[in-house]
Amino acid sequence: MKKFCVFCGNHPKDKNKEHVLPQWLLRLTGDPNRVGNFGIDFTKEPFSVRRFAFDSLTFPACSECNTGFAALEAGAEQVVLKLLDCQVVTTSDLILLLDWLDKVRVGMWLGFFYLDKNFAGIAPRFHIVQRLGMFDRMVGIIRLEKSRPRLIFSGTDSKFYQLSPTCLGLGINDLYFVSASGISLCSQRLGFPYLRPVRIREDHEMAVSLNPGTERTMYPVERFSSLPHMISIYQPVFRRFLESEGGLQHLTNDWVEKYTADRIRGFGKLFLQRDGAARAYGDDSSLDWNPPQPWKSWELVERLPAYIYSRLRRDFESTIGLYSSTADRKNQRIQASMARKLDDVMLKRIGEAAAEMKATDC
Repeated sequence: MKKFCVFCGNHPKDKNKEHVLPQWLLRLTGDPNRVGNFGIDFTKEPFSVRRFAFDSLTFPACSECNTGFAALEAGAEQVVLKLLDCQVVTTSDLILLLDWLDKVRVGMWLGFFYLDKNFAGIAPRFHIVQRLGMFDRMVGIIRLEKSRPRLIFSGTDSKFYQLSPTCLGLGINDLYFVSASGISLCSQRLGFPYLRPVRIREDHEMAVSLNPGTERTMYPVERFSSLPHMISIYQPVFRRFLESEGGLQHLTNDWVEKYTADRIRGFGKLFLQRDGAARAYGDDSSLDWNPPQPWKSWELVERLPAYIYSRLRRDFESTIGLYSSTADRKNQRIQASMARKLDDVMLKRIGEAAAEMKATDC
């Protein structure tokens, strides 16, 4: 498999190794050399669970690219420490967290290409740099009842994640983060101008239409059930409007002006969904991000994978009808059918493990 930098996608210059799960995170959650499970190895017969040290989860990167992300990693570490300690955080802290989660979500996807030797035969069309803060995004936050050092992630085993990495779960000690991103994931229902997918061309690029915002907030922000006691923080992203002909006219209104966090990056302010309502997140430091009630460990195993897998499946299947080529639509349906079957097997095993945990109430 041809090597590429996980940050920029080019052949790595001055070869370096990137820890997609950074070393500060490995130290925070236990022994960096501890052995973990990293999915099923489909490249060998018979299939087996892939096991190796967390510290060995490294992938090629340009030295300059890796160095360029050092500030993001340093800032993310401080934000995560604040959250684990139940401290107040600012909107800037949470935006930095969203940036970092974008990096991890896309980085893990690219990393598994390497681990699986591109078993699915998919050529990645984007890398970390091209997806950092590019589309609407959210983070769901859950607190666990029992705090202990742990680092867990969910979604990477889903075949839909391999097809399109729109959602990832990441557990750090007693906090669990659900990171998701997508075209108009939240802009439309948060009053911002939004993109509507029109078709996927034969070069696999998405054609979109630009639409004016409603200038009002709707609840729920996403039209499907959320998880109990999960705090959801959303950020509309209007970067494509800044870059598109005719896009600026949709940004010249009081709503966008009032709720813009960073005009240059095309970032809207944060919006908070909790206690049955959605509202703009305050500019002051606060504890509004803190979940009201903790989960038991078995609840996490029972609910989270199913929630993340369903998001991944829905995101992928919603695009199948947009392909302009009949052959592409047929191929995507075949991919989705195979992914559903494999995901169902994984979820059945996870459900059995959750039932065992629930029986002992651990």
